[in-house]
Amino acid sequence: MSTQASRGSGAGSPALFTRKATGLVREGRTRDALFYNLLWSSVALTFAFYWLFAAFYPGSNALITFLLAAALGLPGAFLYAMLSQLMPRTGGDYVFNSRSLHPAVGFAGNFSYSFWLAVVIGVYTTYIASYGFGAFGRMMAGFGAGTGWLSFGNWFSTHWGLFITGTVVLVLSAVMFAIGGVRLFFRIQATCFALFMLGAVLVPVVVGLLQSHAGFLANFNTYGHNLGSSTPVASLVASAKKAGFVHSGFSWTLTLRAISVFWFIFGFIFSSNYFAGEIRLQKRTHIYSMPGAVLLAVVVLLLMVPSFTHVVGYDFSAQLGLANPASYGFASGAPAYPELIGIAAGSPVVGVIAIVGFTIGLVIWLPQTLLLVSRNMFAWSFDRVMPDRLSAVDARSSSPLWAIGVMLVLSIVSTAIYSFTTWFSSLSALLGLTLPLLVTALAGVLLPFRRRELVENSPYNRRIAGIPLLSLVGGLALLGFSGAVAVLLWDPGSGASLSQNPGKLELAIVVYVAGLVIWYVARAIRRTQGIDIDLAYRELPAA
Repeated sequence: MSTQASRGSGAGSPALFTRKATGLVREGRTRDALFYNLLWSSVALTFAFYWLFAAFYPGSNALITFLLAAALGLPGAFLYAMLSQLMPRTGGDYVFNSRSLHPAVGFAGNFSYSFWLAVVIGVYTTYIASYGFGAFGRMMAGFGAGTGWLSFGNWFSTHWGLFITGTVVLVLSAVMFAIGGVRLFFRIQATCFALFMLGAVLVPVVVGLLQSHAGFLANFNTYGHNLGSSTPVASLVASAKKAGFVHSGFSWTLTLRAISVFWFIFGFIFSSNYFAGEIRLQKRTHIYSMPGAVLLAVVVLLLMVPSFTHVVGYDFSAQLGLANPASYGFASGAPAYPELIGIAAGSPVVGVIAIVGFTIGLVIWLPQTLLLVSRNMFAWSFDRVMPDRLSAVDARSSSPLWAIGVMLVLSIVSTAIYSFTTWFSSLSALLGLTLPLLVTALAGVLLPFRRRELVENSPYNRRIAGIPLLSLVGGLALLGFSGAVAVLLWDPGSGASLSQNPGKLELAIVVYVAGLVIWYVARAIRRTQGIDIDLAYRELPAA
């Protein structure tokens, strides 16, 4: 960083950045970023969603769908990896876009992304209660441990059960950062990754390959009997038929629309860029951790999809989605795939391992998101757009505890809204999270022309057919992200389609515009304090 940027606009004037060094420490390694990206992209939850929503995509093919979603997201993963290698700074695309396009544009996109994460985090806190502890209680009852376990599981589906469970995990996540910072977080994340891979991936794959569909149905009947249904499978089939289920052949239209489900994975699998300033930088650190995460997710799904379809199948999943759960003994709701794997195995031990691995993936997502959004807030503050306290770093934990605390409060509020109201029941964050990616793609296209010296002194100073490599990758990313946006606006199941939910696009635009307004207001306030924050964007912030 140049001394000019540190001094500000004149002698004795306030510094443009809050200080010359961030105070953050490079504790993370390439594997930590890789683990982060795969876990944060919610592979298991998305896989569960696809089968829970199978009735809404009749005739879709999961293998084709997720490969198409991966193809749309892969150029973006390479772009984010290249930009993170060029500008390995806390705040990720806020830094990329504010330095490549315009400060207000960069802030608005990053603000929008963070806003939607603050909204959606309440979904994950409530899923921990319902698909984690709730499913565990029902599984124990389903394997004959008694109705007391069913009551135990059902409590986690109550308003207070959802709220208390989510809040406890959130508070523990914040305490973890206060005690040990990212060093402790990365250790815990590595353990969670191992448990996740065992329970949510490997065990389901093995059970799916070894058990037959007929064996699964027999076990489902036994399980349902213990939950109070006399004819679980027959009742499920009858209820689904009454709700309109019919067997569907392959459909290209529904296969393409279902891309919106798997976009939860491949649209955001490069989110370690937001704390790139805390990752030890090697030659291919971000290439391995971002496109590498795409490859790992593809391998995981290539194993999971065929094994699950072998034992459970498309038709049974669609019937589960349409039937009234009470008709086959599952009064608290349709089971997700970890519970179905336990049923297929006929073993509560296997079921518990699957549910624990699945739930671990949800639990670790909360501190991951606290980390992500707090680093964005830190970067805004470091550039003087937000109050200085948000970039204050605790000396013992090397963590921005004020920023983490703000995100914790927002997360608890989101959890309360999801737990006690239906305000967000029709709110889809997927479109709002995706639109800012278009800004980064555009920044990638223009960076070789707007910050030529930065690119020329990098490993990406190459041209293909006369086009700068970074511009070419940015263009491909722009096509991929645009294709995903088109699917979201087309698919009624996305919750943001123009045909069914025309107001969602307008809402996403309003949030982005709000970010623009906030930046210009902040600039005006800082000017009254003698600080011209425009000058800060001529330099990269401290690493």
